[in-house]
Amino acid sequence: MKKPGFLLLLIAYLGFISLGLPDATHGVNWPFVRETFAIPNAWLGMILTCTGIGYFSSSMSAGFILNRLGVGALLAGSSLLVFVALTGFAFAPYWAVFLLFAVLLGLGSGAIDTGLNAYAAEHFSTRQMNWLHAAFGVGAMTGPMIATTVLVVTGNWRVGYGAIGFILLLMAGLFFITRHQLDDQPDQSHTADEPDLSGGYQYIFRQSVVWFHILLFFIYTGVEIGVGQWAFTVLTEGRSIDTAQAGLWTSFFWGALAAGRVFFGVVVAKVQTDVVIRLAMWGTLVGTGVFCIDGLPLLSLLGLLVTGFCLAPIFPCLMSRTPQRVGKKLASRVIGIQVSVALIGGVSLPFSMGYIASFFGLESIGVTVLVLVILLVLVHEILMMRTRER
Repeated sequence: MKKPGFLLLLIAYLGFISLGLPDATHGVNWPFVRETFAIPNAWLGMILTCTGIGYFSSSMSAGFILNRLGVGALLAGSSLLVFVALTGFAFAPYWAVFLLFAVLLGLGSGAIDTGLNAYAAEHFSTRQMNWLHAAFGVGAMTGPMIATTVLVVTGNWRVGYGAIGFILLLMAGLFFITRHQLDDQPDQSHTADEPDLSGGYQYIFRQSVVWFHILLFFIYTGVEIGVGQWAFTVLTEGRSIDTAQAGLWTSFFWGALAAGRVFFGVVVAKVQTDVVIRLAMWGTLVGTGVFCIDGLPLLSLLGLLVTGFCLAPIFPCLMSRTPQRVGKKLASRVIGIQVSVALIGGVSLPFSMGYIASFFGLESIGVTVLVLVILLVLVHEILMMRTRER
């Protein structure tokens, strides 16, 4: 693998940071958006659903577009879409208009996510892949900070969307200017044995490794978002831990996730990627098992820290392994499928955890996560056995 230049690395890191910027901004602005449009609190789910529809649609087709336009044009156009969407939020006169721009936000974000991951998986090392996903976490933390600062200074939630939109406009310009550097010459490492794409998605879905990766990304994202979304509720309402302490511990989970990606970014340079994934999954199993123990509050904290830290390398390492397992010609489309499936898992599995908890209590959430992690480990072990047999 040719070592990427400093400029390309910088663009990639900025791209992942900008991808994370809008993600958590709705959470800060939502009380004020709800008040402006005089709508129920539960309607936040409508924003997430509309964004998800756009995200799924674009990430499924991004691989097709990527092979024709190149990553530079895809990222420039998609960043421009996100800018338009965020600007639309800032000026939306009605709730229905706001939701239409949520679909547009999903379309742009899904294409950026797929384009960046496909490019990084092919051109960057697994170490850089982990650090790039840590940069996404930086963006996800920075977006709410920008929105909060703007709210304090101006008292207007619309300005916050506009400020983040302006950053995405700058990113669109950067991607456009550097598009020829991003769209490099065909890689000589492609071999004659790699499949052509004449069969489209029918050919892709006949590959058993694709289905294993679909399952892995579906389960992994559901576990990560499920723990992050439900930990605070389990700690406060299920275990009677103080609100401020529970909030701090939940933030520690996300901090451990970001720190883990930096740490494992160093480790994968010396240890095989599959070994890192395996160790991380077993560590996650230990962490979720500890979190399931209700009694000593420190065990809850320890479980969250271990779970977040060990989850960290799984997503970027699996993404990095995709071109090696399916071939570079199929990689961009398969990565698009993986991003789409990850979105579905990130929405459906946390929802299922809450539904199960409505019957069996909040402590069932930890047990559900534990079962999912066991399934994650089993799927990966079967994949490893099948790939060794080839």
